[in-house]
Amino acid sequence: MKIRYLHHILVPVRDIERAATFYCDLGMERVASLSSHIAWMQFGPNQLHLWTNDELHTYNGWDHEPSPHFAIEGDDIWEYQRRIPEIGGQILQDPKQRPHDGSWYLFALDPDGNRFEVTQHDE
Repeated sequence: MKIRYLHHILVPVRDIERAATFYCDLGMERVASLSSHIAWMQFGPNQLHLWTNDELHTYNGWDHEPSPHFAIEGDDIWEYQRRIPEIGGQILQDPKQRPHDGSWYLFALDPDGNRFEVTQHDE
């Protein structure tokens, strides 16, 4: 079980276009996203996801309010699913495969209740 890199951080915003413009002006690049309710901002190998706070996050069956979280790119999502509860975390959503790129993801809580995502993009 090895973290490859930080994949993204999601933060809620009130106005997608205003926030995207701000982060573009800071030097990030806006890249294609899956919805008009989210802007993906690229900086180096990482992304900042800007999500409006006005609708349920219903992406791939994940039907909870969007919440701030970070995502790590892991090397074995099934090992993360097994190990997270063993080391004091809680799995919120078992691994699922994204239809748009075939990557895998799960959501979990750390021991303090902070939400995080583990992703696995097979290379």
